[in-house]
Amino acid sequence: MRAKWIAVSLFAVALMNGALAQSGFGQPSQGERRQGFGRMAGMGIEMTLLQRADVQRELNLTEQQKNQIRQMQENQRTAMQELRNLPPEQRRQKMQEIREKNNPTSVLNETQKKRLREIELQAMGAFALLQPDVADELKLTQEQRSKLQGIVMNAMQQLREQFQSGGFGQGQGAQQMQQLREQMEKQMLEVLTPAQRQQWQQMQGKPFQFEGGRPNFFGGGRGAFGGPQGGPRGGSGFGGGRGFGN
Repeated sequence: MRAKWIAVSLFAVALMNGALAQSGFGQPSQGERRQGFGRMAGMGIEMTLLQRADVQRELNLTEQQKNQIRQMQENQRTAMQELRNLPPEQRRQKMQEIREKNNPTSVLNETQKKRLREIELQAMGAFALLQPDVADELKLTQEQRSKLQGIVMNAMQQLREQFQSGGFGQGQGAQQMQQLREQMEKQMLEVLTPAQRQQWQQMQGKPFQFEGGRPNFFGGGRGAFGGPQGGPRGGSGFGGGRGFGN
């Protein structure tokens, strides 16, 4: 059983590294490469959300649109299987090209795109503040951006220390990851000014009720990577955004 909890701890650290990747930590310093990584992650979340029946109903997708999105996902899956033996940098570039070619939002109208973006922000929660377009729209200062990055770094350090001390207790992994996620989001929102928090709420639009609970892109456990809690996961979602610009 101990091996299972070690695996949970490693998975948690991997998730946190994903959050850091969005913020630019550990990524190449060149802006284009950092932005490219973020765009791929953002498209992954959009694809994941668009495969959910509740989101499809909210957007009033037609059968033609649903079929087009399914075909794009299949195209991505098939194309990416052929990239396994490429060098990392070349594979990253090809993955970006594939996802841009099969961008699911291309089949949506403007009203659907706007609502999908609102739902995406609700699904990501405060982690969306790591996206440069969100940060720019909220007019976050460099100091605020640095504080957000620091919160992610501190959380990853907590995970590493917990792993080094023996990992999560039996049956407590998902619960502890959820608690860490909630703690992080609370701290991240506290970085905003009252006016920015109000604007952030407006950017999310009308509250959307996710079937099975809010997708847990960063918390691990049930519903991770975009699947509803307790339900099928599916899709190519990876909790991410579009990179965190300075």
